[in-house]
Amino acid sequence: MTTFTVQVNDSDAEMVLTILKKFKAKVIKLPQKGDLTSEIIEALEEVKLMREGKIKPLTLNDI
Repeated sequence: MTTFTVQVNDSDAEMVLTILKKFKAKVIKLPQKGDLTSEIIEALEEVKLMREGKIKPLTLNDI
């Protein structure tokens, strides 16, 4: 038996799962994003916007 990982767009996931099931493949789904993961992603996006100058960073007085 061979194990491999496939990354597909969310819109194509159902089609790929249907094809894999026809081959009687065992499909193991990864855990969904948790609250902490979502907050980290949001924070990284904010940092990117700050570096691009699209938003202003908080000052110590704001905190």
